[in-house]
Amino acid sequence: MKKAIALILIFSIVFSGLLPLKVHGETVSEENLEKIVLKVKELFSISNEYDNFVSRVNSYEDVVNYDLSWSDSKEILPSININVDSEGNIIAYNKYLNEVLEPESKLPNLSKDEALDNALKFLEKVDSKVYKEIELKDSSSPRTKWDRYYNFSFIRKINDVPYNSNSVNISVDMNTGDVSNIYINWERKTPFPTKDNIISLDNAKEVYKDEIGLKLVYKQKNRARIMDTGKIGDEYFLVYSTLGEPKGIDAITGKSISLSYYYPYMDEKQSREDSVTDSGGAPIITPEERQQIDKLKGLQTVEEAEKEGRTILDLDEAYKLRANNLYSSWDNQDEFFYSLSFIKKLEDKEQYADISLNAKTLELKSFSKSYEIDYEAKPAITKEEALTLAKDFIKKINPDKVDKIELIELYNRNEEDQQYYGFSFVRKVDDIYVETDSIYIGVDAVNKVVNSYNINWFKGEFPAKENIISLDKAYDSLFNKIGFNLNYHDIYRTDIIENQSNREIRLIYSVNQDKITNIDAYTGELLDYSGNLYKDKTTPNYNDIDNSYAKEKIITLGEYGVGFNSEKFSPKDTIKQKDFLYLLWQSLNPYRALPETDIDVVYKELTRQNLIKTGEENRERALTKEEAVKFVIRAMNYEKIAELTNIYADIFSDGENIDSNLKGYMTLAYGLKIINGDGSQDIKPKYELKREDAASIIYNYMFK
Repeated sequence: MKKAIALILIFSIVFSGLLPLKVHGETVSEENLEKIVLKVKELFSISNEYDNFVSRVNSYEDVVNYDLSWSDSKEILPSININVDSEGNIIAYNKYLNEVLEPESKLPNLSKDEALDNALKFLEKVDSKVYKEIELKDSSSPRTKWDRYYNFSFIRKINDVPYNSNSVNISVDMNTGDVSNIYINWERKTPFPTKDNIISLDNAKEVYKDEIGLKLVYKQKNRARIMDTGKIGDEYFLVYSTLGEPKGIDAITGKSISLSYYYPYMDEKQSREDSVTDSGGAPIITPEERQQIDKLKGLQTVEEAEKEGRTILDLDEAYKLRANNLYSSWDNQDEFFYSLSFIKKLEDKEQYADISLNAKTLELKSFSKSYEIDYEAKPAITKEEALTLAKDFIKKINPDKVDKIELIELYNRNEEDQQYYGFSFVRKVDDIYVETDSIYIGVDAVNKVVNSYNINWFKGEFPAKENIISLDKAYDSLFNKIGFNLNYHDIYRTDIIENQSNREIRLIYSVNQDKITNIDAYTGELLDYSGNLYKDKTTPNYNDIDNSYAKEKIITLGEYGVGFNSEKFSPKDTIKQKDFLYLLWQSLNPYRALPETDIDVVYKELTRQNLIKTGEENRERALTKEEAVKFVIRAMNYEKIAELTNIYADIFSDGENIDSNLKGYMTLAYGLKIINGDGSQDIKPKYELKREDAASIIYNYMFK
């Protein structure tokens, strides 16, 4: 017992003379730590048999936290880590088993609902106050067969108003039902405003329309270049969306308010082209390769680019060229750029200047120059004067684009009396904004100079804007399909005095941040970042499988992200090759989502992985049992074993009907219980599978 008490009093931080330590107004002492240790040991039923215990103290602003860790040198008991504040509120709990037993089944012992019940009971025991103010977030995303835990996320709700900044995350072991992790992010001191005297939801919607509003925007598809052709295809899609920093409507004042805090960083897209040679015979330059090679005609030399760069940046000879790089444009495939970096070494410092120029025309793409920062210096110009400086620079460098851009506040909090101002001018094409095309100007307000510049400008064609829906219909989609509701939100103020927190909690009406504000300008449907129809990451809910023998297997596959994007599974229909391979691809790619319309990607990837061989592609053909088995055995990496000849016995009465090249595949699949006979020793290799049969085969391969 004396040993146990001594362990409790171990500190990783040694207090001078063992006297209480004041940390931001809170007292840290042996007595406080001992009280907390005893509390958490009782709360989590931590045994006295642990022979290793470590505690640490951390503080931030006026909050003191203790990190407590128990471990067993014999590695019999699980390791336990707990983070708790000075008032005994649990922040985090983690339990790690020293030996993880392999479960007998690949499927969980507990259902998701049973695990959720365990999680809620555990949370209620840990913190009953937190338990009373949580709401489960949608957690119906597919899981993978490698998952060992159910993960549940909750958000806080105060008087039915959500506060997304506070959350609880709990992990429950799928096989034992034990809670292995819990993390509670909870505000316990900052006051929450009441709903008294707030404007109505309808009024907030009207203010949103007037002060923030939807705009027609061309958005670039979030899709990687098709590397084997170098072609991009349709680059942009047209939507009703928002521009600039996220904003909401203050429910008290009825005014728009910024919801952002952090500034974005400037990034420059760069890519490299892969070189290709013909593997058949002597290498030749194909017409396609010649087309790409000819793009390099007319490039200026590095020396010419350096000369132009020095002129634009007004660099003296003390600046030395330290690096140069030629890169191709991601947006405009025929364009190439020189990126030049200069350095000037002084006695006590170094100065830098970087510039990017069009490699053919030497047109300026971007530049930045380092400058000395004196935090005590006062700006020599106002915000308006800085803006005039930025506009004059654009007139000088891009006179043909002056009338094609509009100033947009893109996360730039350009208050008055700043040392630096950043201005973003977004491109407009026929009154439609091009989200990714812009000119950015950075102005040093102390030295009254432009010290950074960047331009992105797509030179291809944009989608037509004929037959688009009205703005009113777009707002219907925004409010009804995306959502616009009252919530608590962290607002960060800039008009605060030193040593005061700049964060306060306000009631805000805002668009649902869990969905993308991409409203198809032609249909009013929601689109994802690639311009495809947006779908929530939920498991399928088929309405036609009640009479299928494979109902439970179809449901389970859906829970693991394997299924079709529709309300119907059509279990009795014959399955086509493309549909079976789509299911197989999903089983191999649990962390990726791909719509059925992207079947070309499925075939390309499965062909590259050698799961589909030359001459086997026949997308619309009905799939036979032996063909399905062939693809599955390859997916399991058993192809070499299946193709061993003269080692497989004739175990099927209709074995002569099996393709001679697939005998090993069928025998293996039968032995692994991926397929079954019909009860009469027949295996029926030429049988055209129904969709429910295909689901059964995929299920058996994944979980048996």
